[in-house]
Amino acid sequence: MHQRESAAWTDLCIICITRTGERMYMKLKRFLSMLMASVLCVGMLAGCGSSKDSTPVVMTVDGEDVQSSELAAYIVYNMMYYENYFGMDVSQLAEETIFDSIKEGCKNQVIQYRAIDKLAEQEGVTLSKESKEKLEENKNTNRESLGSKTGSFTRWLKYSVKGDEDPFVTYLNSYGYTEALYDKNCETMQLEQDIIDKYYDDGVITEKFNNTYLHAKSILIADTDDDGNALTGDALEAAKKKAQDILDKAKANPDDFDTLWEENNADTAQSDDGYYFTEGDMVDEYYNAIKDMDVDSINDELVYHEGYGWFIIKKMELKEDALTDTSAYLNNTGDGDDSTIKTAIGETIVSDKLDEIIESLEVETTDEYDKITAYNVNTYLPFASDALVSGSGSASISANGSAA
Repeated sequence: MHQRESAAWTDLCIICITRTGERMYMKLKRFLSMLMASVLCVGMLAGCGSSKDSTPVVMTVDGEDVQSSELAAYIVYNMMYYENYFGMDVSQLAEETIFDSIKEGCKNQVIQYRAIDKLAEQEGVTLSKESKEKLEENKNTNRESLGSKTGSFTRWLKYSVKGDEDPFVTYLNSYGYTEALYDKNCETMQLEQDIIDKYYDDGVITEKFNNTYLHAKSILIADTDDDGNALTGDALEAAKKKAQDILDKAKANPDDFDTLWEENNADTAQSDDGYYFTEGDMVDEYYNAIKDMDVDSINDELVYHEGYGWFIIKKMELKEDALTDTSAYLNNTGDGDDSTIKTAIGETIVSDKLDEIIESLEVETTDEYDKITAYNVNTYLPFASDALVSGSGSASISANGSAA
């Protein structure tokens, strides 16, 4: 029985805030920031003129200047995320622990993007013609879907942008982004995917799959009733006896395993091809029971995990086709989710390499970085914008930048 990541967005954000400075904080914050940027690229369109960016330098990464236009955009987007999903107004977001966490996470996002670019350079990966066409197609699709100032556009608008009536520009600017930054972020994330594709083509992902993944099919006899209540007494003993009887039959006639599975398995989430998984995906009892078993063998003793029940497990052969089959990926949510084992393994490999690169980068912040607050971050954007407008959970901001 697999263990899905059950932490909600709220839990993730709390962890990011409270574990500042720890390695776990860095990884979770990077994940949060990258995921937010991914949502942005998929869910909104950029359209903005390419005027010269004259915003101040707020940090350097290996000597490369990072201007406030980029960092402020990430901060604005994160602030709006907290507002929209947690109902936090500007005065709450300005609280030192929270805002410092947001700003630190956005700084890490800046570093993350530079690290991806460096990894791509190391691997000799550049955007292919196909990747560029895909990015352009996605952008055009977004442009068409956001072609007027109606519906969701006006609902999400938080910034009043002056001097440009293009609805695409205004929509993007309302999140702090310019078209140039949007394009660069999307290109960087596409580069990461292209790096993963290279690792797949080179056989690196397949090798890791063969060395770290298992494939198994199992019959679960539950230790709970139909309402999820724990069995006790005679009912519990009867369930255990049933499991033992099925195990004995499976061991005596292995060819009958599929029939026994169809007739008795209580795990309705499992397909008839079983599960592909790696360490940490399943409960420990399940993983440890089969990791050293031979292919096509069945466990000798019942495997028990309280709250699930007893497992009769058959270890199956790994099939490389599973790498790109969305239905084979344990954590695929369905509903259009195109996540695969290939992607999961590739992201792990990339993440480890990025950690090494990030450790080697020299990062410095400037005095301007220290001056950025929740109340003045909009002034660090490369276009004219008012402070957060009132309504929809936003605090009104007075002319001097304090909460009204």
